[in-house]
Amino acid sequence: MGLRSQLADSLQQKYRKADFWVHVFLFVCLAVVFWPMTRWVAGTAHEQSRILHAFVVLCMATVLLIRFGGVEIREVLTMNRPARHALLATYGLLFGSILLRTLLPAQSLYGSLTMATLSIAAYCSALAAVVFFVFGDGVRRVVFTAVSTFGAFLLLSLFMGPLDWPLRSLAGKWSGQVLHWLGQSVEMGLWNQPSEPPMLILLVNDHPFHVASECNGFGVILTSLLLALLLSIYRRLGPGDLTMNLIAGIALGFVFNTLRIICIVLLAPHMMKHYHLMHEIVGGITFWLCLVIVWVSLKGPIREENSP
Repeated sequence: MGLRSQLADSLQQKYRKADFWVHVFLFVCLAVVFWPMTRWVAGTAHEQSRILHAFVVLCMATVLLIRFGGVEIREVLTMNRPARHALLATYGLLFGSILLRTLLPAQSLYGSLTMATLSIAAYCSALAAVVFFVFGDGVRRVVFTAVSTFGAFLLLSLFMGPLDWPLRSLAGKWSGQVLHWLGQSVEMGLWNQPSEPPMLILLVNDHPFHVASECNGFGVILTSLLLALLLSIYRRLGPGDLTMNLIAGIALGFVFNTLRIICIVLLAPHMMKHYHLMHEIVGGITFWLCLVIVWVSLKGPIREENSP
């Protein structure tokens, strides 16, 4: 029986039962409580294309896990055991965050990080509860993998601002060094303008290039790291292998971001009339090539697998 038929039949059997509407009410309450966080996630993705791209890739990777992971849809629209546990964990985390809010100084870094971590954990737990309730407990492995990675994605998104300048500087230095090895004249420095933030400039053969925020590699590094984490959780790797996968994801992200900058710098003098088009094409090719290599090298599923 197809998913739509299962949902329709289950809804027809349960919509007259009081406990079904009690469960729906509990989820609606969570939707209201987490509406500000949902708006923050949507707003951040809208304002930062790098965050949006990482989120889209995470969704695509989850679809691949569902497609090739032997997922079984059963007992839909049921408060099964994992849905019940996730729902209880969500409300427990919410009450815990309320309690800690009265104990920890809100303005301290420790207090802010603790509250953010609890809120994100509760949000992810609520998402897991909804998916378990709607689709049953046969999706447990994929749901645990996806919500854990999504939680890491939200936490890393908080550090977008503080990590921007260090990553930009590192990307400029790496690219400049490789260009120097290729025989190019390279200098790097800051260009300060009144009432504006400083600009990091890479001067290659007397051609200035602004190492802007989109050049810091956060997008490809973040996405590669998330893919490595997602596959590590899905494969149930131990701490050692998990650490190696994360290092590999970060390293590949750095390498391909450096490659992107080098290609753009070398092609720019010959394609100034079509610079922006070339910039987007090179960026797209290196971004997706990096993710494909991460997926294949870290054993992402590319064919049917039996669910354990």
